[in-house]
Amino acid sequence: MQAALALAGAFAAGWTAQGWRADAAAARVQAVQSEKDVAQAQQSQAATENKAGALLQHAHDQQDNIHDYTHKLAQLEAGRAADTARIASLQHAVSAAATRSAQLAGDAAACRDLADQHQRLAALAGEGGAVVAGLASLVRQRDAELGLLAGQIRVDRGLIGQLP
Repeated sequence: MQAALALAGAFAAGWTAQGWRADAAAARVQAVQSEKDVAQAQQSQAATENKAGALLQHAHDQQDNIHDYTHKLAQLEAGRAADTARIASLQHAVSAAATRSAQLAGDAAACRDLADQHQRLAALAGEGGAVVAGLASLVRQRDAELGLLAGQIRVDRGLIGQLP
């Protein structure tokens, strides 16, 4: 009898250890995947920041070139008035490009902020689901208690009705 109990205990311990090993293996796989996801997100963020930096540098370089060109035009004779109007138009285009570049950089930062907020909200939603499940269990328990109390009230009324 003791040998059978020892064998059953050893089997249960082995079963539990196997479950722990499976849980540990699943956790390692999830950790590796999480590391891959983080690395991919970091690469994407770096690429976005590099693009934004290149666009800002390009806009800055364009603005410097337009400035030099404007100085050269000031030295030209009066017959270059048409070129002056063209330069004003180009300066406006450069300003608009710089504005768009700044907006793109701001949009990239906003996207990162939204991703972070989404992660926080997902965590809160998970926690909220657990709270709701607990509350639902509590409501079911209270409903059962009310049902029992209602039955007790019926029994007490029946007893009171039988008393003279």
